[in-house]
Amino acid sequence: MAEGYNFGADGPYFRGQSMLPSMYPPDPSGKTFFMDLNIRSSGDGSSWDEAYSTVAAALAAADTQIGLSANRAWAKRNTVYFCGDGIAEALVLASEKTDLIGVGTDVGSFPKITGNFTIGTAVSGFRVFNAGFVPTTTAPVITFPAGMHGWELHGCHLYKVEGVTNTAQLLSTDCRDWFLNNSFIYPDAGAAKSTIGFNVAGTAAGMGRARIRDSLIVGTEAFNVVDTSAYYEGATCKRTTFIATALCIDDNSDTMAFIDCRLISATNSGNGAGSTIVDWNAALCCGNEATSLNHNGALPVLSAHA
Repeated sequence: MAEGYNFGADGPYFRGQSMLPSMYPPDPSGKTFFMDLNIRSSGDGSSWDEAYSTVAAALAAADTQIGLSANRAWAKRNTVYFCGDGIAEALVLASEKTDLIGVGTDVGSFPKITGNFTIGTAVSGFRVFNAGFVPTTTAPVITFPAGMHGWELHGCHLYKVEGVTNTAQLLSTDCRDWFLNNSFIYPDAGAAKSTIGFNVAGTAAGMGRARIRDSLIVGTEAFNVVDTSAYYEGATCKRTTFIATALCIDDNSDTMAFIDCRLISATNSGNGAGSTIVDWNAALCCGNEATSLNHNGALPVLSAHA
């Protein structure tokens, strides 16, 4: 176990801070980088005293280091710790096989980055823990581009531009093996929603083996999946709440299993199948509850067995 970690009754802890059950400690064989917005002068990122002053610099260093085949860095996992009140960066770079972990506090118990995170180059195995993201434009808050497999968000918070409609708050295109865990896609303070909370797009990689767990997804349409890919095997969503103006779930692939989820829509449910608040494969849905203008209970409404 890496230095600073120990185990409690409900899982791993790091320096007294509780971690999510699925949050794995960084690989000690990788390299650790530090970012502190309040550092007096930017260093080489090797310690808190020598921290980088921007998240972008820390991610760039981690990505460069992980690609050094001479020391087999590509076979390990790097870690970037970041902190600071009022971090303002429009990030465009992620880091291969790297954990970006927020420490310290902002208004909440995690640091926030203000600026759309539009990843331009796909990398594999990028994970983010305990972080908030506040957009400044109507573009998606976080964009995972085509082929960015294995991305994960754990304990993350995605906001929207106040009073302005974002096209989506989370966009994933042609990515597989991703994990949205204990993360939250919010409306703004005036309850305005993005056009789509979480949009799964593309034509090639679909959402094979994708997982959503214990999260909140809010949007005019909360969760949208295109139907043009053949690679949707093993995708599951459990214990997640969807809040929408109309469609809570629009899964045109008809291949994701929704288990023990909660759906809240501002429109009528349409019929016993919930045709105006869900578009899914009912044969893959179990234990879900819905609230709409004319329904409060299990969905779909099934006939009793003969």
